[in-house]
Amino acid sequence: MPTREVTFTVKLPIKSVWSFMIDRKEVGCLFPGCKGVEILNDLDSIWNIKMSLGPFTRMVEMHAHTDELIEHEKIAWTATHEHLITTGTTTFRKISDDETEITYHLEGHVNSSFSFLQDMVVADKLGEVTRGFMKAIKERLEYNAQNES
Repeated sequence: MPTREVTFTVKLPIKSVWSFMIDRKEVGCLFPGCKGVEILNDLDSIWNIKMSLGPFTRMVEMHAHTDELIEHEKIAWTATHEHLITTGTTTFRKISDDETEITYHLEGHVNSSFSFLQDMVVADKLGEVTRGFMKAIKERLEYNAQNES
């Protein structure tokens, strides 16, 4: 299963980072291609994502479920579509009272014929999505930090 991981730090207390990251609508709007997040309940949501692979673009509905939520430490989830399964974790580590380390880990797998070949394409796309998503998260958190000062 293709995997990507990004780690970065922000000058914000872990409590502020956590409260931002558990807001699925706020975080969802920063995910590359996300056109909306529908919250179903405390653990489930639907993310409408415009996905592009080469010249092909398609809207997909990813059904996301929060598998684990440990306050100020970890969020783990699974998101599925007809032929795509993704799992991810975000972990948080307090560096100091005003600095937090965030590690975002994402895995994706195509569940269909020729999945080996499709997983190679997914691996490339995961890298692009992970970098873009974490860049947007970091920028938003840094913006929040400036406004808290």
